[in-house]
Amino acid sequence: MNGMKATKSLTLTGALILALLAGPASRAGNAQTLTLLSGSNISNNFSPEFPEASGLGLAKNRTTLWSVSDANFTMYKMELNSTAVESFTPTRASGAALIGTTDFEGVTFGPPPPNIVDDHFIYLVNEAENSIVPVNYNTRKYYSQVPLSSMAGYTSVTCLGGDNKKVYEEFAGSDINSGLEGITWNGDLQSFFVVKEKGPGLMIKISADLSTITACRRLGFSGGDYSGIGYDPTRGQYWIVSDEAQAVYLYNWSTATSVRYPLGYDGGEGVSFNPDNSRLYIVTDNGGGNDSFLYTYRVQ
Repeated sequence: MNGMKATKSLTLTGALILALLAGPASRAGNAQTLTLLSGSNISNNFSPEFPEASGLGLAKNRTTLWSVSDANFTMYKMELNSTAVESFTPTRASGAALIGTTDFEGVTFGPPPPNIVDDHFIYLVNEAENSIVPVNYNTRKYYSQVPLSSMAGYTSVTCLGGDNKKVYEEFAGSDINSGLEGITWNGDLQSFFVVKEKGPGLMIKISADLSTITACRRLGFSGGDYSGIGYDPTRGQYWIVSDEAQAVYLYNWSTATSVRYPLGYDGGEGVSFNPDNSRLYIVTDNGGGNDSFLYTYRVQ
C-alpha cells in the first residue's frame, strides 16, 4: 500500500468509527432509520486487487453482491459480508459488437435479453457511451451494448421536474463525465431505472428489453451529484447515493420526494438494498486506484 492509499484508508476508517459512535442516521418524521453495522476494505479480498468500485447490485439469489470497477472490464462477486466469491473479465458473445471505450459505473441483475432463455444476466451502465451492457455471468460473455440514443423515446420523452426538455436535450450539454452512473432493476414494474450523474441529474425508466425509454424525471435533491441507485421493493422506492453530498437518499419516484441520510464519508458510488435481511449496502470508489470499501447498514 502506497502513502496515498494508506492516508485514504485511515480517513475512511476514522469516518467509520465516528459514524458508529454517532449512532443511527435518521430523519424526524420518517419511519426509516439507518444504523451502520460494518465497513470493510474489499480491495484486497480479490486477486488481482479490486480498485475503484463504481457500482453495486444484489444478486438474483439475494445472498451475494455484484460490483464493477471503472478501471477495468471486470465483474466482482462477493458474499454479503464482503468475502470474495469470484471475479472475471467477460469476452464477447457470438455476434456481439466490440465495446471500444469503457467506463462502467453501475451494475444490477435483470431478466435475460429477448430470445435468450439462460437466466443469468447482470447489466452494466457504460458512462463512456451512455449505454447499457448485458453480461451473462454463467457463460462469462457480454452482449452488444444498447445506447440510450438508440432507444425509442430518446427524442420524444419529456423529463419532468425541470425545463420540460426531451431526454436527448438533457444530454446534449453534458460532458463525458456527467453521464450514466447507476442502474437498477425494478421487478415490480418490470423496468430498468438508470441515473445520470449531473448537469443535470436525471432518473430514466427503460423497458425490460432495453428498446424504449418510457419516462424521465430531473433530480434536484442532492445538490446535483448522483452516483448510484438501488431499488427497495419493501418500500417501493429507490436508494440513491451521492458522492459529493456524502449522503444516501430514499427517493419516491411517484411523488418526486426524498429523505436524506448523511454518511460521514465521500466516495459513495454504488448502493443496493436486500429485502431479505433489511440491509443497505454501499461501496466507495476512492479514486486513483485507491482501496474500495463496502459499508453495511441496518434499515428499520
